[in-house]
Amino acid sequence: MRITTRLRLTSTVTIVALVVLTPVLIWSFIAFKNAKNDYVLANTIKVNFFERASFRDQYFLYREDRARTLWEKNKETADDLLRQANIQFHREDDRHILERLRASIEDTTAIFHRIVNNTEVLKTATGNRQVYEELDKRLYSQLLMKANTVRDTATTLQDTSARRIELSYEYMTFIVGLFAITLALTTILTSMQLDKLIRKRLEPLHDGAKIVAGGDLGYRIQSDGSDEFAELAQSFNAMTESLHASINQLKEEITDRKQIENKLARAHAELELFTRIAAHHLQEPARRLVSFVQRLRSLLPAELLNEDATASLYFIEQSATRQSTLVRDIQLYLAADQPRSTVEKIAVAGVITKLLERKALPISETGVRVEYNDMPSVEIDYPRLKDIFNILIDNALKYQHPERMPQITVSGELKEGRIIFHVADNGVGVPAEYRERVFGVFERLQTHDNQNSTGIGLAIVRRIIESCGGSIALQETPGGGATVVFDLPG
Repeated sequence: MRITTRLRLTSTVTIVALVVLTPVLIWSFIAFKNAKNDYVLANTIKVNFFERASFRDQYFLYREDRARTLWEKNKETADDLLRQANIQFHREDDRHILERLRASIEDTTAIFHRIVNNTEVLKTATGNRQVYEELDKRLYSQLLMKANTVRDTATTLQDTSARRIELSYEYMTFIVGLFAITLALTTILTSMQLDKLIRKRLEPLHDGAKIVAGGDLGYRIQSDGSDEFAELAQSFNAMTESLHASINQLKEEITDRKQIENKLARAHAELELFTRIAAHHLQEPARRLVSFVQRLRSLLPAELLNEDATASLYFIEQSATRQSTLVRDIQLYLAADQPRSTVEKIAVAGVITKLLERKALPISETGVRVEYNDMPSVEIDYPRLKDIFNILIDNALKYQHPERMPQITVSGELKEGRIIFHVADNGVGVPAEYRERVFGVFERLQTHDNQNSTGIGLAIVRRIIESCGGSIALQETPGGGATVVFDLPG
């Protein structure tokens, strides 16, 4: 039988048992709650009796209308409690007790009213006053006897409710215990059965894996039965056969692979050499163009330097400068995945301080405020770390918001061996649909078009960070702007 089938059967038995016990458990909770509510009501009835007894005693001491009025109001409350009890109590013995209690209360009411009437008569009695006084004493004695009956009956009702609470609590405790024991037993039995089965079926797989790991690829695990372990043994044998065949083939992909690796190494070296030579030859015409434009400005007479000539010279100079910058950025992009100096622990705050000193003029012109904390050191080469923050700070300086005082905030914290950096600005920001595209080569947003931008900066940053095993993303700064989030090894 398959293990999943065994588990389903065991689970089904457990669920059936719990389904049977659950209504009983719910019923026991309801019974306990009802018994508790009955006890509370019985206790309220008893408290009401003692309050009425105190009003009665006050009346007999002082014969004041105020005490009589309070006694009458208390009697109304007692009637309301009895009506509620008739609705709430359903047991036959409880109803008998309530009936006796009601009759006793009515008797005390009648006697109390007779005493009140006799008191009024005593106020005007003259010759037969002694008779009314004796009647008053007898009525008071009868009232006390009936009051004791009311008290005892209310106590009986309370005691009955209390015993019912105890019984329902014991029953509920028993059901909860049975519920827990059933769940625990099924869990334990299932675990013991599965443990025994898995141990028995895992041993051949464990031994076979050790033999194959020792180098005997011709060994095959014996698989009997039709459960998941038999399927696993068959899969293991098939994997061993495939591995044996693959190793034989690998003994033959290795020589060819070494030759391919050698060719790739030579090609990579040739590509690096070509890149350096091409960059040099592309930079040289750009530098010459800038030099000749500057010479023309100094050599041409002022009358020849009209508006068109000046604009043309400016355009040539700017284009040559941009070409030089573009070639430089391409060089940085191609070299971004390789260290350009010793990889070591570098203090980030010191790098940013030096960059800001170099950018003092544009920072003072724009009035931008740059804030950064004492961030943890990162393990990287200095040139590439400088390129990362140089590009990100330059971008923040370029794309400022016209209606906000510009601000750049750099922060970093150590988390699980990596330094998580946030470079945030309050500039124009980047729409959500473009936040991935801006990391591509030559990607510039039309809305943020800047002729001084080559569209490679963020691509260089991403290439450096990913070569260090990190990742980079662009988020929106709270309140507006863009935040670049990336991580480097700590």
